[in-house]
Amino acid sequence: MHIILLILKIIGIILASLLGLLLLILLLLLFVPVRYKGTLCREKDLEIKAKLTWLLHMISVPVDFRDGQLSVKIKLFGFTIKRRTEEAEEIEEEADELLREAKTAMKREEEKISAGIENHLSKEDAVDKSGEKHVSELERALDVEDEETISKEEEMNEEKAEENGASQNFLKRLIGKIKAFFLKILKIRDKIRNLKYTFRRICGKIKKGIQKYRNTKEFLLDERTKKALAQCMAQLKYLLRKLLPKKIRGELHFGTEDPALTGEILGGISIFYPVFKDNVKVYPDFEQSILEGELFIKGRLRLVTVALILWKLWRDKNVRYVYHRLSER
Repeated sequence: MHIILLILKIIGIILASLLGLLLLILLLLLFVPVRYKGTLCREKDLEIKAKLTWLLHMISVPVDFRDGQLSVKIKLFGFTIKRRTEEAEEIEEEADELLREAKTAMKREEEKISAGIENHLSKEDAVDKSGEKHVSELERALDVEDEETISKEEEMNEEKAEENGASQNFLKRLIGKIKAFFLKILKIRDKIRNLKYTFRRICGKIKKGIQKYRNTKEFLLDERTKKALAQCMAQLKYLLRKLLPKKIRGELHFGTEDPALTGEILGGISIFYPVFKDNVKVYPDFEQSILEGELFIKGRLRLVTVALILWKLWRDKNVRYVYHRLSER
């Protein structure tokens, strides 16, 4: 009994350790934030350097855009496991193109070989046909006399058949005209039927479209739909607030040859003043066309925030109603 209790105790300790480890991993995934930072610089050319990190830099994604070339890496514990650049994409596209060209060339060679085999076989068939032709000529020469006698008898029989067939041909032509007349009537009747069916189909589609429009309008004007959209918009705004950079600083020197256009751009930038406040200095130039500056941003987002937003949306009965209505379509 003591041994059984000891075994159960060891199993309980192992299970508790595993559960604790799983709980720790879950907490790390949810509460360790995904951090991002980036620098944008524009003097002569545009340069962008950004980095996305997670789990205390165990996973990182550096992004670099310089001299018109984009480079993206995925690192795990500092080791690059995947690298993606525009040059690599171009090389892959060129390799795919060369592979396609090689396949087309192989198909052409196969077609040439098959054409050569067919020509060879056709020549052999021509030789066989020439031999058969000589044999048939000899047979014709032997049957000429028999054909002459048979042809005289056939001419006499044809003269008699012409006299008897004149009346029959008249009746056949008359019957054929009657059949053609009735066939035309049947075709006209089928066209009228098809036109009627087409009109019915068009009317059915119009009715379905009207009913679909009414259902969509009723769905959009439903109070539950309005409440669900309001809830989604509120959660989206909350997510954007959490996602916005916590640190931002920089300078921007811009201008156009048109002072009015420069003023409009300055007014558009001022909309974002609550975001960057006095951390970003903006210097408009009303005399020349110029765009220079530097911008640094840094922020973070915890996955627990995303999980809570999804949980709130799923708990909302109006959101569930809209989801089920859309999934039925």
